[in-house]
Amino acid sequence: MNLKKALLPALRIDGLLKFNIEVNMERKRLNILLIGLLVLVSGLCAETTFDRYHTPAELNAALQEYARVNPAVAKVHSLAQSPGGRGIFLIEIGPEVGKTEKAFPAVFVGANFEGTVPISGEAALYLVKQLIEKADARKDLTWYVAPCPNPDAAARYFVKPLYEDPRNAKPFNDDMDDATDEDGPDDLDGNGIITMMRVKDPAGEWVSVPGEPRLMKKADWAKGEKGMFKLYAEGLDNDRDGEYNEDGPGGVDIGVQFPHLFKFFSPESGSWAGSESESFALLKFMNEHKEIGLTFVFGSTNFCLVPPRGGRRGEADLNQIKVPERIAGFINADPEKTYTMAEIMDLAKPMMPSGMELTESMVASFLGLGAVVNPLPEDLKFYKELSDRFKDFLKTNKLDEKRLEPAEDKDGSFELYAYYQLGLPSFSLDFWTPPALKDEKKGPEITAEKLETMTNDEFIALGEEKIDAFLKSSGAPAQFKAKQVIEGIKGGMMNTKQMAEMMRQMPKPPTEEGADPKEKALLAWSDKELGGKGFVSWTPFKHPALGDIEIGGAVPFTGTTPPAAKIEPLLKGQVPWVFEIAAKMARIRIGKTEVKPLGGGVFAIEAWVENAGYLPYPTAMGRRNNRNLPVIVTLEGKDITIVEGKKRSLVPAVDGNGAQPVRWLVRSEKPVKIEIKASTRIAWSDTKTLDLGGAK
Repeated sequence: MNLKKALLPALRIDGLLKFNIEVNMERKRLNILLIGLLVLVSGLCAETTFDRYHTPAELNAALQEYARVNPAVAKVHSLAQSPGGRGIFLIEIGPEVGKTEKAFPAVFVGANFEGTVPISGEAALYLVKQLIEKADARKDLTWYVAPCPNPDAAARYFVKPLYEDPRNAKPFNDDMDDATDEDGPDDLDGNGIITMMRVKDPAGEWVSVPGEPRLMKKADWAKGEKGMFKLYAEGLDNDRDGEYNEDGPGGVDIGVQFPHLFKFFSPESGSWAGSESESFALLKFMNEHKEIGLTFVFGSTNFCLVPPRGGRRGEADLNQIKVPERIAGFINADPEKTYTMAEIMDLAKPMMPSGMELTESMVASFLGLGAVVNPLPEDLKFYKELSDRFKDFLKTNKLDEKRLEPAEDKDGSFELYAYYQLGLPSFSLDFWTPPALKDEKKGPEITAEKLETMTNDEFIALGEEKIDAFLKSSGAPAQFKAKQVIEGIKGGMMNTKQMAEMMRQMPKPPTEEGADPKEKALLAWSDKELGGKGFVSWTPFKHPALGDIEIGGAVPFTGTTPPAAKIEPLLKGQVPWVFEIAAKMARIRIGKTEVKPLGGGVFAIEAWVENAGYLPYPTAMGRRNNRNLPVIVTLEGKDITIVEGKKRSLVPAVDGNGAQPVRWLVRSEKPVKIEIKASTRIAWSDTKTLDLGGAK
């Protein structure tokens, strides 16, 4: 017998066993790997830590996992894809997940629209974690949270060389030459950071700040200063057109892609509002979800700390201006006649204090000309009150250290779109700035906040010395003196409220040596907390085209992005304020009701539609733009006849903690029950049942 044939069955069995063993072991390895991956992904959800910054991909993965683990209350919506191929996702959390028609209102939270504020994305993820853990926060409210609507820009924080750019990855020919995205920044010194180049040049406008040569300021010719340097972003003239870094990668800033005050013909703004897939998807979502009654933006502005600014000049026909009757008497104008702007300025100039310049924007502001571009006074009341409460909230959480002012809201931003065009309460949070430097000298006795609470007489009583000190500290023009201000107030040309708003808009004056206060504070923060790593000292470099130069300056993101160790304390102490505001949303209910029999089966019915919330329904801006529906009050019942009143009544507005009555005369021949219902999309609904006695 052939030995090979005799052993073949055994060999086959042995080989099969070995094969099966290997397959099983491989399966075990794959299972272990899959389990490990699931644990890793689940870790993003169940044990999400806030001791580092997460990439856009990690933020999106965390949303997906939260929804997978909590399908009854969470669902992820895929909104769009960025030009860089990154997904824009939004998570829905609440009791009506999966329902197309929502009975409850919703809150929308968007973070890092500008793509340059990483901590805002962490705040959105922290909020999602809180919502999953806190059932009370979502029991009768839907939350929509978009942590990274500008992922192309946000991703730049995690790559080298490090540089800030709010634009997405859409190719755009900034300099309108024959090439696109051909001249971006270059890391010449190889340190992984894009900073600045300073080049000695007789035509330069910049000089070093006396006493602090790391900082630069524009030369002040009035003080006899002569410029020594030109400043450029670090890089080469790649396209050899004489310009540096004027056409780098990237196209449109999603943070300014929204309709209100959208800037046309600006390279970063895009062709039109909503021209980008990211912004269009968000505009579409907001339009389709009219249950959204409150919005929050996590980013660089802070409407919780500083109310939305005014002082913008609206467009108007300046050749046919009618002067309101209440103002016409002050300038001897005819309220029935139309004037040109030049004619009104001629009428108003004699009323102006000596030395005070009258401008077109000043006249436009006083007359309320053009489209609404400034927050309405009725809304500023709740913004200012909530600002004071937020300051107390920060103090309680030991986050009330003196800080730099938040960035001003930008034209075309989401927060302005939500307020002006959607008519919704729109809030924002910036979470962190470097601490402000403590002034060695005693500060002014008057601040814009204190001025706002003062009467005109109280302000005048302060005297010229204190008022002059206040004007100087606020950055008022040199010719803006206390004497002229006092005369202007006495003459009715301005008041303390208008002055306070004006002073808030003025840039802070430079320090005595001419340094920008924010740059000086950033440098001090870098030296004290970062060991100097937030600022690159000016270092000589041989540039191939510019020759001997120096490279240095602030490290990108240092002014908006605190060290990782500070993330969680900052979020823990501020994100819960979102819940405080949500609890103050307008909440419509039916309050006192009264049924009064008039005889013959006729009844007078009165129902008070109340707003049990702090915020108005809707905002004053919402009332003006008519975007939000009135409260719809219906009366239903069998075998009744409405003699007076309507089966479907409309209540246009109800102030916070206010009420509006709705009345009917109803006839009923026999005892019946009637149902009164008050319905809204953004402020809940309520129903009450009443008994009618019938004819006797």
